[in-house]
Amino acid sequence: MTIIYCGLRHFYIRHLESPQNNAYYILTHNREIWDFSPELKGHGFTNQRKPQAVFHLDKPMLTLPITLSDFTSCAENWHEFSYQYTEELEIEYPHAWYLRFKEPTIFEQFIIDFSTKLREEKWGGIWGAGQSKLVAKLAAHNLKDGEIIPPGQTKDFLSQIPLRRLPLPELETLEKLGIKTIGELGDIPFVELGNQFGQKTAALLQKFGCGEDIVPFQPRQIQEYSWTLDCTTLDGFLRPLVSHELKPYLQQGMEKLASTLKDQHKVAGQIKLETHLAEGKCFEEKRQLKEAIDDPKALTRMVESLLPQDPIAQIGVVVSKLEASPLAQLTMFWEPQDPKLNDEELINYAQIGIELPRRERLLMLWEECFT
Repeated sequence: MTIIYCGLRHFYIRHLESPQNNAYYILTHNREIWDFSPELKGHGFTNQRKPQAVFHLDKPMLTLPITLSDFTSCAENWHEFSYQYTEELEIEYPHAWYLRFKEPTIFEQFIIDFSTKLREEKWGGIWGAGQSKLVAKLAAHNLKDGEIIPPGQTKDFLSQIPLRRLPLPELETLEKLGIKTIGELGDIPFVELGNQFGQKTAALLQKFGCGEDIVPFQPRQIQEYSWTLDCTTLDGFLRPLVSHELKPYLQQGMEKLASTLKDQHKVAGQIKLETHLAEGKCFEEKRQLKEAIDDPKALTRMVESLLPQDPIAQIGVVVSKLEASPLAQLTMFWEPQDPKLNDEELINYAQIGIELPRRERLLMLWEECFT
């Protein structure tokens, strides 16, 4: 079992609404620096340096407080990308999350694809992996490039990390006792720590020193997926639509929902339709499905049966009561319009230098691990 920490650099600055081009920004949360304009690095600015420590700037510098929850939706694309590889995802902050992998081959493929995605979308990012969230995060923040810390090397790795990298209230006392690294903290007998700090605190400190997590990995549970459409903003209409006009958009929406379900290895047991009618009334219908599905045609038929006869201004479809899809459905990684390739054809493609799309590579990994 391997845990990986993923982080995005300057995430909040990148998603800051309407920043002024003639100013540098420092973004704070709970009075701590969380992000800043990348150009400030050239002036010697870091998260640890206070704003007044920076001089001789060519632009004014503005300090703005932010609310992290305002940026949650900005990270959904990265989370959805990660869910293609594992269902076990824990969000620490909008810009940082953990993933847990059981299969090394899928974990290795994620690292390759995550690095590619960062490069293609021109993002700065970091990652690190290890036996725990703590080790993974320390590896990401303290090593130049992403690196995996095997369990057998955890102790040596922690012995190289300064104790100050942990935000411990007991830090000053520990340093006076001669403890300089996290690994050294793990070497102190529990009795000695208990005599100095009490048994409860000693137990926590010892866990830190051994690279163990105080709070175990807690995967996020996705309860539903949704699709929405505002008919009044559609080019060529800009008005409420009746059912036959809505049909092609509805089909596209259900294909998108079905694709999301398949990418996340889920099937839906319930569907809910929410509509806003032209006269302003709201309409809602739910259906419990006899058999959980991820088929776009079946989803479309179900939604069409629930549509009101009146013109619709806005429509939303929510699929919920999600279940894990059967293992046989792992063929979802193949594009529907493409014929499947047998093993010999896959080998021939590789020999002539044709790169398989990511979905096909993932399918091969899943089949290798689970069949």
